Amino acid sequence: MLTGFWILKRGLIITSDHGQAPEGAHSLWRLIRERFVPHWRWFAIGTGCAAVTSVAAASYGYLLKLIVEGLETLASPAETAVPGYLWWLIGIIGAASAIRALSLYGMTLANNTGVQRAIVDIQKDQFDSLTDGDFARLAADRSGGFVSRFINDVNALRDAGLRLANNLTKGVLTVIGVLFTMLIMDWKLTLVLVVLYPIAFGPVIGLGNRVRKRSKAAQKQIGEVTSLLSESFQSARVVKAYGLEDYQKARAKRGFVERSRLFLKVLTDKAAVDPILEITGGLALVGILGLTAWRIAEGDTSLGNFVGVIGAVAVAAPELRALGTLNAVAQEGGAAGDRVFEILDSEPTITDRQDAKVLKDARGAIDFRDVHFVYPDGSPALKGLNFSATPGETIALVGPSGAGKSTIFNLLLRLYDPFSGAVEIDGADIRSFTGASLRGSTALVAQEALLFDDTVAANIALGRMGATREEIKAAAEAANAHEFIMALPDGYDSPAGEMGRNLSGGQRQRIAIARAILRSAPVLLLDEATSALDAESEAKVQTALSDFAKDRTTLIIAHRLSTVRNADRIVVIEDGKAVEKGSHSELMEAGGAYKRLVELQLS
Repeated sequence: MLTGFWILKRGLIITSDHGQAPEGAHSLWRLIRERFVPHWRWFAIGTGCAAVTSVAAASYGYLLKLIVEGLETLASPAETAVPGYLWWLIGIIGAASAIRALSLYGMTLANNTGVQRAIVDIQKDQFDSLTDGDFARLAADRSGGFVSRFINDVNALRDAGLRLANNLTKGVLTVIGVLFTMLIMDWKLTLVLVVLYPIAFGPVIGLGNRVRKRSKAAQKQIGEVTSLLSESFQSARVVKAYGLEDYQKARAKRGFVERSRLFLKVLTDKAAVDPILEITGGLALVGILGLTAWRIAEGDTSLGNFVGVIGAVAVAAPELRALGTLNAVAQEGGAAGDRVFEILDSEPTITDRQDAKVLKDARGAIDFRDVHFVYPDGSPALKGLNFSATPGETIALVGPSGAGKSTIFNLLLRLYDPFSGAVEIDGADIRSFTGASLRGSTALVAQEALLFDDTVAANIALGRMGATREEIKAAAEAANAHEFIMALPDGYDSPAGEMGRNLSGGQRQRIAIARAILRSAPVLLLDEATSALDAESEAKVQTALSDFAKDRTTLIIAHRLSTVRNADRIVVIEDGKAVEKGSHSELMEAGGAYKRLVELQLS
């Protein structure tokens, strides 16, 4: 494959009509250089085996020539026994076949190992880039689109890598070896092939370029179908409740039909390669047969030369056909490479400054100073927000949906940066601290309690990696979760299931609260944290949270009056601004926006 890398780079397989490497070729070559070449030892072994395979294959034609010439001597009356050298030649063909079989096995095993290791690197780097990158990138795209990149795009890359590794070097070396032996046997017949086969290269290359463009569109559409399927299965309850089966089936069918249409376009272009090569091979065979018949009649060549050349063509033809189809496969891999580098080359905008400090022993003083923020899609969220929280204070953030409450949490966690103004903790801009230490000083309980497909104990322990079972149990007890956990089949070792599907909504929420309690961070963020609990459980959890919130700065987003009325202060957010601040009694006496919200809820 190392020889194949050089050939690929020089553009002998992937090129455009103008002799310039297209975009997909650049991406594929970059993937090879950056991801495959580091595993060069495996490909070096594969290349060595490919060379042995090619030498063995190239020898067939010349050995056939010698055997046929030996057989011709048997027709002479003077010969009464098979010459010894003829048995040797027959044995050598058998040995060459065995050597070729073993070297093919070694080549395939070595190249496949190298390709698989490179694919692991690609998947890991993609996942690392998405995980470490901006939250905005993940929030802006369908999850199915990202999943498709890890499955369908990687499959295209794997197919291209394996085909190039196993066929490119072997094919090129075999064709070169065969041409060399054919030139030795009969240069005139060889010239027929050298003239006719390159005629097919132009159409094959053009088809490959079309495959790249259509493959990129097809791979993108696969992501859309993946998202649709994921969405459908996760929303099965709503689909059943509203009788949306026909609606969902129609959506899925449209996606499947479009997928089929794009796939057939790619397949049609790829399918045209073999007929082009078949026609070329047929023309070459006609030329060889016609020329041979004329030359034998003229006494210019022998039957041995003819059989040797035909044998050599039989060896080279499959390799030429495989090389012809490699362009289309490489273009598909190049299209997938384009999408891989869309992720890998995306530079995060939320990064640590070079002089960023580690936030240690945070007290939890929080200040939003004239903060303005607009989401990437252009929708404004905050328009000069000002409010503060002193260490250990509990602040409730209330207001209508879309007022900007959740944006406050996103900015405080530095998932986004404000357009203007500053978010401060302990009197310093949060951008002066490392993101890891900032988030390590906060604990979040979101409205949707997201659990991972692991045990209940492991999900709680995510609050503080390395926590002991006793610490996990204490956190669960504080969150009023221990009792129901012990009622599970395997207790704390029971699987939570995908997204926590083995647990009820209230149970998932209490696990998430236990996780936050275990984190024991100086800043606690509760985003409708008790919305999924019944009244009795909410009362118990509120008591636990009240005990836990002592000496911690707590920001609460809630709509329930019972959740916010005991806060030290309430900040009313409307249209991205803090329009009122004060305690429950103070704001009720003021008769403003807060009182209207309370009366609306009570009514």
